[in-house]
Amino acid sequence: MIIFVAIAALILGGMLWAKNNVSEIKKWRGGNAWYLTYEATSSRGEPQNATLSYRHNPDRSKADHKNVRLGPTKLPWSTEVLVNTGQEARVEVAPTGNGTVSCRILLDGIRVVATAKSPAPGKPAVCHVTTSSTPEKWPR
Repeated sequence: MIIFVAIAALILGGMLWAKNNVSEIKKWRGGNAWYLTYEATSSRGEPQNATLSYRHNPDRSKADHKNVRLGPTKLPWSTEVLVNTGQEARVEVAPTGNGTVSCRILLDGIRVVATAKSPAPGKPAVCHVTTSSTPEKWPR
């Protein structure tokens, strides 16, 4: 009977330790990244083309990032990317004419973490944010 109680106490203690240290466990295993959605739209509501560039991490286990540049792209536009913890998430939208554009970065496709609009017709909108360096804990 004492053996069963000791085993149960060890299992319970291990579960409590793991619950309180999940962030540290994720840091040890490597490969922590945030799922983000980049969006670009025409500010005036009419579809137009824009040149887009964005940054992401192609491999969540490696620190290096990749910058992607797209030629004229029809708006609205969106893509899902991974950005490692503590890294910059960035999307730039430049209208091809004198229109105005806007951009957003969404966490898990829901929560807006960055937004921007063209400061003037023909000028780019730039959204950027540094991702939380703590896995599973994005500041409010």
